[in-house]
Amino acid sequence: MPVVKPIRLLDLGTIPAIETQAIYHALAESMTGEDQDTLILCRPGQPYLCLGFHQSFTGTFNPAACAERGLPVVRRQLGGGATYLDSDQIFYQCVFHHNHLPVVVKDIFASTLAAPVQVLRNAGLNAELCDTNEIEVSGRRIAGTGGGRIGEATVVVGNLLFDFDFAAMAAVWHVPSTAFRALAEKAMRASLVNLGDLPTSLSLVNAAERLRDEFARQLGRPLQPGSLTANEREAVRKKGLELTAPGYLALHGSVLPSKPIQSLKISARSSICYDEIIIDGVQIRGNFWLIEGKIREAILESVPTKQWHTTEQELHEIPFPDWKEHLPASFVNTPME
Repeated sequence: MPVVKPIRLLDLGTIPAIETQAIYHALAESMTGEDQDTLILCRPGQPYLCLGFHQSFTGTFNPAACAERGLPVVRRQLGGGATYLDSDQIFYQCVFHHNHLPVVVKDIFASTLAAPVQVLRNAGLNAELCDTNEIEVSGRRIAGTGGGRIGEATVVVGNLLFDFDFAAMAAVWHVPSTAFRALAEKAMRASLVNLGDLPTSLSLVNAAERLRDEFARQLGRPLQPGSLTANEREAVRKKGLELTAPGYLALHGSVLPSKPIQSLKISARSSICYDEIIIDGVQIRGNFWLIEGKIREAILESVPTKQWHTTEQELHEIPFPDWKEHLPASFVNTPME
């Protein structure tokens, strides 16, 4: 039978914020088929913002708001959406050679995320993996996850939320209206749940140990405690500078403000959308909280100002693409240019 090679475990505790992103990038870029697969457990010492690879910096965040709150921004080389990260979250990061994981994306996530799901279940919580890579407890998102290929490595990263600063996250988005921001914060509070709000024995003190044990069990491979080499530490340092460089942050958009967010995913089921229309000379701006594509809540604003309360109520449970058809019948639809 083939020898089962141990997974190197880097249980790093609390480390500088940018290193929590730089480390898995640096290890993945240098990985070859001869290197050990690595599991990293860590927490950021300071809060920061992480931008998905394909996102526009100024189209996603308001740089002035980020600076005002003292939040550095890092762009990862993995896809997905932007998020707020801090020491109330524990990160688990799998850096495996691509030959050591399944080929199909859904199977990659199922195998690597089985451990955090089981940790939550062992703590008495109703946890499950939904929508390929979203971990939920009783229908509410409790973890952020992502993954992709970097060099020869397949990388899967995630976290467990013990607390979350909803106000800080909402404050730094580049949004089209204050109503959009308010709905986004409301939707986050309804769609996400923190371990600190749940009756469980799982804590920041014991989470790393439980994750270690469950990763070994679920992957069927022993963990071998290790540490970064001098060369790896230097690679991490350089990668941190690269991921936060102004030129790298400006990918997919200029350094000037881009168009604000028009659609924002909150969870697998929940999102915030913005749309506009001109009807009978009235400019109507619609802000919508959607649950599985249907309007949960609408806030309509217009120039000149009109009263929209009745219409907002009538839009409840309407499919988002149909919202304009449910505006007052006296209006003749004229889409904005």
